[in-house]
Amino acid sequence: MMKKIAKIIGKCFGFVFGGIIALFVLAWMTLAVGKYFIYADYYRIWSREARNPGLNKGYVPQGCTFNDDENYFVTVGYMKDESASRIYKIDKKNRKIQYYSLVSEGENFYGHTGGIQYARGNFYIANESDGIYEFSAKLLGSQNVVEIGSAIKIDNHSSFVFSDDEFLFVGEFNDDKKYACNNEFSFNGKTHKAMVAKYDFGDFENPVALYSIPNQIQGFAITDEGTIVLSRSYGMVSSNFYIFNSWAIEDTGAEINGAKVYFLDKDNASKNLKAPAMSEDLDYRNGKVLYLSESACNKYVLGKFFADFFIYGLKIE
Repeated sequence: MMKKIAKIIGKCFGFVFGGIIALFVLAWMTLAVGKYFIYADYYRIWSREARNPGLNKGYVPQGCTFNDDENYFVTVGYMKDESASRIYKIDKKNRKIQYYSLVSEGENFYGHTGGIQYARGNFYIANESDGIYEFSAKLLGSQNVVEIGSAIKIDNHSSFVFSDDEFLFVGEFNDDKKYACNNEFSFNGKTHKAMVAKYDFGDFENPVALYSIPNQIQGFAITDEGTIVLSRSYGMVSSNFYIFNSWAIEDTGAEINGAKVYFLDKDNASKNLKAPAMSEDLDYRNGKVLYLSESACNKYVLGKFFADFFIYGLKIE
């Protein structure tokens, strides 16, 4: 009798377990196909540019850029096991991938990093409240270690970085909680607490312009036409790309220490492009905004189910 009961229980358990697996597979297939409808506008302008490396090795990517002079991508991020933060170099021509552990003034660098930008022969890494790190692209050689120097202090939380080769833009991420900023600015009845600062190269103390931005911004880029794109994400909810044509970039008429202040309000964006979760820092080249996601790394995993393994390009019009 007990054997029969055990056999019945075993069969029931098998049916239940099999049902759970079947539901999981069905849900995954639904989402895998459904994303092309949920994010239809995004996939119309989306393209894969290169492999986003290190995702299965504990690497948590935070940003990407492209070295136009030597034709390779670079990503930056921190490590899940709290070993030294890394840069990955992806050769555009032969797809060769090499990583570099980061060292600052001879000591392993463990910073979260927020983004990376190539400009004028140098790389610039943004790292939370530290500031930015500037180092020559020539340092990315055959060794798997790169010295990034000491931090250059910036008057914001230095969460992401961008350059149009004429200026360097450094911005901050605000959520009013764990990551709270204090660059408060109000315009037309709305208040933001985060800023993007625009600097001349060689003078990172005195911004020439400021952009007041919404909460949870992960990246900033400017197209050849002067359109500004903001990357917004937090957690596993959908990302947004707020797109501001020139007419949507509001000149407040105000100045802070001689720097003109502009207001980028998400409700006034020319377009709000909904996208998959965890969009990060931005770059721009050849008519496309470049970005990657951290969703498929071993820390978050979910993106693995949707093959979110690439650096992407968005053709913003």
